[in-house]
Amino acid sequence: MLHRALPLLALALLSPSLMAQQGGPKRHIEIRIEGMAKGDTVYLANYYGSKLYYNDTTIVDGRMTATFNDEKGYAAGVYAVVVPGPKYFEMVVNEPVIKLSTRKDDLLPGLLVKQSKENELFIGYIRFLNDRKIEGDALRAQLDAAKEPGARDSLKKRMDELDQRVKQYQRDLVKDHAGTLASSLVKMSMAVELPEPRKADGSLDSAAAYYQYRDHFWDNFDLTDDRIVHVPVFGNKFEEYISKVVPQIPDTINRLADALIARTGDSKKVYQYMVHNITHKYETSDIMGMDAVFVHMALTYYCPKGQPTRVDWMSAGKIDTLCTRARKMAPLTIGRKAPYLALTDTTEERWINYYDLPQDFVVVIFWDPHCGHCKKELPEIHKVYKETLKPMGIEVYAVAKAVEEDLFTDWKKFIRENELDWVNVGLTWHVFADAKKDPRKFIPEHTTIESLNYADTWDVFSTPKIFLVDGDRKIAGKSLSAEQIADLVTKLRERKAKK
Repeated sequence: MLHRALPLLALALLSPSLMAQQGGPKRHIEIRIEGMAKGDTVYLANYYGSKLYYNDTTIVDGRMTATFNDEKGYAAGVYAVVVPGPKYFEMVVNEPVIKLSTRKDDLLPGLLVKQSKENELFIGYIRFLNDRKIEGDALRAQLDAAKEPGARDSLKKRMDELDQRVKQYQRDLVKDHAGTLASSLVKMSMAVELPEPRKADGSLDSAAAYYQYRDHFWDNFDLTDDRIVHVPVFGNKFEEYISKVVPQIPDTINRLADALIARTGDSKKVYQYMVHNITHKYETSDIMGMDAVFVHMALTYYCPKGQPTRVDWMSAGKIDTLCTRARKMAPLTIGRKAPYLALTDTTEERWINYYDLPQDFVVVIFWDPHCGHCKKELPEIHKVYKETLKPMGIEVYAVAKAVEEDLFTDWKKFIRENELDWVNVGLTWHVFADAKKDPRKFIPEHTTIESLNYADTWDVFSTPKIFLVDGDRKIAGKSLSAEQIADLVTKLRERKAKK
């Protein structure tokens, strides 16, 4: 933890970040590094979550000393002093003055604390753990080699005693040095000890154990303490909780994310860290349906209805852009009733509403006759339609952009050449022109303004775009391949049959 060689990939992470490089109280950090030459460069990097970012740089003076005292100050947290190699050691920054010394080629063994109670605790703890690890490795090696039951029992007992020594050291440090960042760091790294829930027959109740573990996951963390965003154990635990502990079901994620964020109280940095990271994680997720989490986070925290936002780390313009996008996506999340859509076929006379189709599942495809990817993709989808989807009773409602004469002509030509015998509709040349003059010619007798503006209604910013709607015309899936559609419909029908 304290001394690592730094791979090139890690160096790529050590880049400027607005949120990672927030200033703090003015501090004087002085590290004498034997073996460094005058003029050598030393970097100071800070943690933001579990990642390191460059924070400051300095030049070694004639006394082999690197001094950091930026006027912007340094937020409390765990920092890394990076020397040529590259390699680094970690330290706790939480005091006005920190003075350390070490040796360039022997960073951890040579590390001495000249002035810093926090680092006496932190470095002493790391060295204690390292020594106990050596003992533990030796005992495990003996246990692996031992054959006699008595010898194995004795070794297991010694390992248990070693484990208890570590836990007692941690408890004592936390109790005796409450309020220090070092003690908070140690407490956060400690496992929460809970009783094993049992069923009436005495067997382990695994479901109760999971809920107990989840409910007490953050017991050793003060989520109102802004210092923790600069401690890697918090970042690692946060990612574990959101990605692994929380079931990856949008409604569950939303509920547990809200409960977790509420625990940050009036904190600014922890609130920001959680809101930003959860929003970004699910905005960029490739997993179908997770956009519902992004929408929830955006509308709940970035643009809450009827109240001011606490988001002050983004400009008003960027917040407005994010919220506009979320509002567009909100009606299109899985489980929502899909928007009404009625357009004409290639005759420009017959209006077809996919709500009126008899099939219990309909695939709605938006495409553009001049989109190269669409022209490659649609024949492949049609092949699966003929072989699999149509025999399964699944219809395709293909919506084309045909608002100009050449688009209209190429649309019809493409349908003929590829024998696309599913439902073909489009926003056609003449309908589009007439609707611009007077939409009442078509509304409400044939269609709606939302249908004529389908690109905005369905958030079609790129094509092809695919939705699967069920018999109630609720969105059941999106951004699926034809094969995935067949699998999903099979699962949904099986699930319905079991109810």
